[in-house]
Amino acid sequence: MAVLPRFHFRKPMNFKKHFITSILLAMAWIITIMAIMVFQLLKSTHDESLKQRGLEMASILARDPVVVAAVERANQEPGVSIRSYIENLRAETDVSFIVVVNQDAIRLSHPAANKIGKKFVGDDLQPVLKQGIKQSTYAVGSLGLAIRSFAPVVVDGKVVGAVCVGILKGEVSHLFIERHAHLLLLVLLVLVITVILIVVVLSKLKRTMQDLEPELVVNRLMEHDRIFNAIRDPIISIDNHFLITAINDIATKILAMGSMGKQDYLGQPLSRFSSALDKIARAGHGQAYSGSLRLGKLDYRVCIYPLQTAQEQHGYVIFFLADMELNDLRKELIYYKNYAELLRSKTHEYSNKLNVLSGMLQLKHYDDAIEFIDRESKGHQHIIGNLVRSIQNSLVASLLLAKYNKATEMGVKYELDDDNILQDYSKLVSEKLATILGNLIDNAILAAWNNRQNAAPAVHVYVSDRSQHVILEVQDTGAGVASEIAEHILDFGVTSKEEQEQTGVGLYLVNELVKQFRGSIDWERTEDHATLFSIYIDKSEIKRYEAESHYHDY
Repeated sequence: MAVLPRFHFRKPMNFKKHFITSILLAMAWIITIMAIMVFQLLKSTHDESLKQRGLEMASILARDPVVVAAVERANQEPGVSIRSYIENLRAETDVSFIVVVNQDAIRLSHPAANKIGKKFVGDDLQPVLKQGIKQSTYAVGSLGLAIRSFAPVVVDGKVVGAVCVGILKGEVSHLFIERHAHLLLLVLLVLVITVILIVVVLSKLKRTMQDLEPELVVNRLMEHDRIFNAIRDPIISIDNHFLITAINDIATKILAMGSMGKQDYLGQPLSRFSSALDKIARAGHGQAYSGSLRLGKLDYRVCIYPLQTAQEQHGYVIFFLADMELNDLRKELIYYKNYAELLRSKTHEYSNKLNVLSGMLQLKHYDDAIEFIDRESKGHQHIIGNLVRSIQNSLVASLLLAKYNKATEMGVKYELDDDNILQDYSKLVSEKLATILGNLIDNAILAAWNNRQNAAPAVHVYVSDRSQHVILEVQDTGAGVASEIAEHILDFGVTSKEEQEQTGVGLYLVNELVKQFRGSIDWERTEDHATLFSIYIDKSEIKRYEAESHYHDY
């Protein structure tokens, strides 16, 4: 009994704690950055608003008759002060200071009485007095850093003084916080609600995962996958809609002979790969059920069990048990023994021909040797010449030459149409075309050889992409497709061959590959009592497939 490997898991971290911490840190960064940007924008808007309001107030005061008269008098005589008048106005506003100066920048008003009569501090006043412009600045004065808004006092078109309205930095920040405190509360509220939602979601997730940490879940899935693939019997899991949800490695090898990756099966209907298996699965009607199935040459006993949790059914699991009797095993052994004997005889025949050629050369019968070589290679030369002239696709040309050798060994006449033509395609497309042709030719050679008692065995191949379509045709002198399987000849496991290697796969693969190119496959019995298989693929579909293949492959 095989011993399954032990898996050592390190103690998993606390998922809930780690997840909440990560989310909180991420949200804290996001909210902080967004809050800084938003508050920076609001601060800029708020400062502009204060500057505009300061300019409006300074402009109004610059036209006040009391202020204008005081400035004109101060330009004529020193010691003029309107501090009490200006301070009474300032007390009714939320500005920090209002300063009136004459044309020499001497203060006529100031919150501090001892600074009246002294020169205004700051170069931002000069453009106002000299050019008569209005402006707002962020500058340092005698009271500190402040937003200062200036307006000129103009009499008869001449600047005689100026008014400065200012709000200190501390007052600016206080006003900003007072106006936008609700936004800070809103940010904190959003953060609290987010934390609550995260906790609720994680609690639900933990209950769904049965309190298992994610690392433990992943490790168990890996262990499940290893055990699943270690089982040597084919196993397939399907859902209630008969779509494949899981399949082990051995099952992929008996379905389509492993020509597809495991991911190509997942999510696909079971009927795509075997209509007979799909019928057996549906016949159970939700109950455990078993039936018999033939895939290729082998018979299987299929056991189907429903997957249930509590009272709910989630699908079915299908087990394949090979049903091979002793006679079947004996037939398998006889087939491989006969194949080995065939290889040995061909090797012996080839060795004899080399000995004959060696003897002719030693006896200096050069003309006979040349004639012997020419006779043996005549068929090869004709085939090779045909391929060189017409087939630019190296993969397809190599395949056609290899099949000539196989047909020759079996005594089947192999002909390539003189009108063949095929250009080169991408490696991926060329491989698909070679696979299609290879399976059709193999079937044709075997069918012609099996019917050799009724007709001289022969195979004819035609390949062309001269028009808007790629056309592949293979004709043989076989007995044709039996009527009882004609409708299902493209299904996996359906075959007319007997006592051969794994069968019922070739035409299935051909059909699957043709589907990828959205082409068509057809067959008919000709008037010459030959079987003709024809493949038609639009060149535009080949271009589409090549374009899609840059991103994924079948």
